[in-house]
Amino acid sequence: MTERTVIIPEKPLVVGSVVSLNQLACLQPIELSQQCDLLEVRLDGMAGHEEALMIELDRFTDFPLLFTARAANEGGLIAMSSEDRGKLLLSVAERASWIDVELASYEKMESVIHEIRSQGVGLILSYHNFDDTPEEFALQRTVDLSEEADIVKLAVMHNNVDDFARCIRVLKRNNRPVSLMGMGKLGAVSRLLYAQHGSVLNYGYLGDVPTAPGQWPVQILKDAIAALDPIISG
Repeated sequence: MTERTVIIPEKPLVVGSVVSLNQLACLQPIELSQQCDLLEVRLDGMAGHEEALMIELDRFTDFPLLFTARAANEGGLIAMSSEDRGKLLLSVAERASWIDVELASYEKMESVIHEIRSQGVGLILSYHNFDDTPEEFALQRTVDLSEEADIVKLAVMHNNVDDFARCIRVLKRNNRPVSLMGMGKLGAVSRLLYAQHGSVLNYGYLGDVPTAPGQWPVQILKDAIAALDPIISG
């Protein structure tokens, strides 16, 4: 096996998400690099179809893959135990550039995470709040608790414009890689704003159905981020 190393993004990347085997089968690898920089494969939408999944993944050997087996209480498509989610992630570890595990699941999945990371796979520890945007100190505490992560991902519901300033301060305060996005009616605006302020992973959807409220179609998101000038300080 070729030794792999984790390459931390130095500029905002666009992630295209697929949540079903049918969506994955419809993708054309030759076109994918024009749409996104990283493909997120939501294993929680493909459980029970592992054999077919492996066949489909063989088409993407030259494209960086992010695998997520999301817990139901943080937006997962079905209810699965931590053990079952860990098995799914282990089954694709050789094909993974990144895995995404909820910070709340870290303790239960720690041994799986360490085994996968030993293969040179990057770790995203994530937090999702579908009700509101926590206070700044709470967001910062989540970042601090995710010290083992290569990238910390925060996805929060935005209910008013004050949430923007709160999240931008978190992005500016931390020198480590952070992926931050808003959801809801203000979510689409937030995804451009946070990319402009250095959010390293910015999620859009492939196909016809968003995987979270406030997502952009991935091609439009990629074009929009490319047209923005980064805001590094101030």
